Amino acid sequence: MLARIRSFPLPTRCLHHSHDHHQLVIALSGSAEFEIAGYGGRVDALHGCLVPSGEVHFYEGLGDNRHVVMDLPQLPQGHGFERLFDVPRYFTADTSLRLLLSFMDREASLWQHSGEAAAGMASVFLGSLHQRLFDAGPALPSPAGRLDMVKLEVYIQQHLAEKLPVVRLAQVACVSPGHFHQLFRDATGMTPGQYLLQARLERARELIQRTRLPLELIAGQVGFSSQSALTHAFRRYYGETPGKIRRLH
Repeated sequence: MLARIRSFPLPTRCLHHSHDHHQLVIALSGSAEFEIAGYGGRVDALHGCLVPSGEVHFYEGLGDNRHVVMDLPQLPQGHGFERLFDVPRYFTADTSLRLLLSFMDREASLWQHSGEAAAGMASVFLGSLHQRLFDAGPALPSPAGRLDMVKLEVYIQQHLAEKLPVVRLAQVACVSPGHFHQLFRDATGMTPGQYLLQARLERARELIQRTRLPLELIAGQVGFSSQSALTHAFRRYYGETPGKIRRLH
């Protein structure tokens, strides 16, 4: 049996099982709680888990969610991928891995009908993940004079509901506030404020399209002071109101 890649909502009740193949799980939207061999963790769009063959694991989807599940009866030979599954693991998905995940989602019909294509995509994803977890190289540490944007983006996504002044982000990046502003513009082409606004609105749009949460609650979850503030920013950025976007979906 070749690799199989599927995407579906995880049940919103606690279930458990084991299987005779390795498995990778990461969210396209929403999140889930996992416990693998007593090792608990959250799986969402920024964090995935690796379930070794034979390990009993508990899982529970949290609200509206959709996850990519990669079943791996056979691992590609000669790449050391078995090391990924020597113990249960949780991993962080950086920008490049999330782009791969987005591609996997767009081409879902291909993976469902071609085991060879699914095996090839699985090999690419596992290879990228293996490099990030185990391979020493110049890409792992942050080069001098540059920000660790993966670290910053993960922090921003985890704290969107809070105020995130430049001073706080600079502390996360371990640079002075003045230096941070210039480094951030060099890395993203935007000011920190512009970047935060875009991140808040993109998260809001996802919640509007994929959940039934009230707009007032969504506004608070993504860091806006009120529903009207979210609506005003949303209309300026997308040219549509949140209510219209929801009706279209």
